[in-house]
Amino acid sequence: MNNSNVISYKTIKTECSAELVEKRSVFICTVKSVATEDEALNFIGKIREKYKDASHNVYAYIIKDTNVVRFSDDGEPSSTAGVPCLTVLQKHELTSVAAVVTRYFGGIMLGAGGLVRAYSHATKLGIEAAGIALYENFTEFDLICSYSDYDKILNYIKNIQVITDGTDFGGNIAISMAIKHDEYDKFAGNIGNLTNAKAKFQKKGFRYTCF
Repeated sequence: MNNSNVISYKTIKTECSAELVEKRSVFICTVKSVATEDEALNFIGKIREKYKDASHNVYAYIIKDTNVVRFSDDGEPSSTAGVPCLTVLQKHELTSVAAVVTRYFGGIMLGAGGLVRAYSHATKLGIEAAGIALYENFTEFDLICSYSDYDKILNYIKNIQVITDGTDFGGNIAISMAIKHDEYDKFAGNIGNLTNAKAKFQKKGFRYTCF
């Protein structure tokens, strides 16, 4: 995930399940953060195996990096299961996420509207149980400074949201750091003012970090 044009995205914090009982039918929603379509399909396969005696294993997933969106009603009437599941993921602005809603039929027909409500509600419960994580795009770089400027830089960065990955003490000091993508230019300018433009920056790439 190194597309610097995507400032942030939301996904699931942790794999989690939640259960809903509707007119004796049991709906179990399991959600997970997934980076690729293969990972999503492996997850769906795992849930299907776990609940292989269920009436249905409906799913929906969204993959950020490849803009892939898929869903399946798994035998339920068209658009009553997979689409409601997907719609809830989209309403929560989630991506890089997969959801499987398992149904054990309880003997009472729910009708199209009842199915839509049940699959939607189950998906919502799954999301609430797992929690939502916001990942923001950070620019990675080395900040190279003199020993005389090092303490000034440390004093400055302790009051801002910047990540320090490590420090190499050689002829000069090289601090491996990361900062929000849209704050990099301001940070570089402030460090330049602080050190009379003596500090140097070497960009290394991008990464997504959750806070």
